[in-house]
Amino acid sequence: MNHFHIDRCAFIGPSYGAGIILRLAAFLPSKIDCSILVAPAGISLGSKMRMIKNILLPLILFNMTSLEKHLQKITNIMSDDSMKEIDKRIIGDIFKYTKLEQEMPKLTEKKELANYNSPTLIIAGEKDVFFPESKVKKAAEEILPNLTEFKTYDMGHFPSEGHLIKINKDIIGFLNAHY
Repeated sequence: MNHFHIDRCAFIGPSYGAGIILRLAAFLPSKIDCSILVAPAGISLGSKMRMIKNILLPLILFNMTSLEKHLQKITNIMSDDSMKEIDKRIIGDIFKYTKLEQEMPKLTEKKELANYNSPTLIIAGEKDVFFPESKVKKAAEEILPNLTEFKTYDMGHFPSEGHLIKINKDIIGFLNAHY
């Protein structure tokens, strides 16, 4: 931002990117005009047992066998059965050919956001295996001093095409109001 002489701007982060924005909010809150966190990491985690059963075990089996059924199980859970075939292939290639980050972004604490006062929109999925709406909403209300809007959709971690249309409208409306 300094290189481009940008003092403040809006930030939009899905998943891990939302966790990075929360780190920025903790350390450089003056840089953020407003933020939009979609299926956000860094606020609260879903059930570890559910993640192990529905993601980790099929991932191990997929990496050992390359069988489609294991990848399908993972992508169905991640997307609430709505992932497009091309996205499923990309996810499969990522699982096969890259070393994934093992740690989630640090869970943000209320005291870290004491100086963060920018309007914030969170969009979360009720069926998100990683960051379920029920846990994210409760924690976000406790730690975010200016949680302006919280939108919930009946979706997994990866939104369907229909949900993406609604989410994009939410984002545009929020930016029009706060940026």
